[in-house]
Amino acid sequence: MNKLHRQIIGISWLVLGALIFSLLVFKLDSASSATVIGGVLAGLLFIAGGFVLLANLRKLSWVCHPCALLSLLTFPVGTVIGIYYLWYFFRSMQMARSDSEEK
Repeated sequence: MNKLHRQIIGISWLVLGALIFSLLVFKLDSASSATVIGGVLAGLLFIAGGFVLLANLRKLSWVCHPCALLSLLTFPVGTVIGIYYLWYFFRSMQMARSDSEEK
């Protein structure tokens, strides 16, 4: 079940990163350089976060926290994805803690 949640969030962030890049391409001529740089960084961050979740790279899971915070600011779909990731993260931490206490 954990794998399913991780895949859903990872795919959502990959799509969100691709959407950011596609919006930049359409507005590239009228956007300022700061907007383009910020958009490229945000798109790369979401793609990296999605890849980390899909590849199950636990040592790089710190990349997902800024993605979740940025997702919370993109209302309404991003907010849902950000809350979903936070729920998944706290739930997995709680399960890991209970597993370690049982041993």
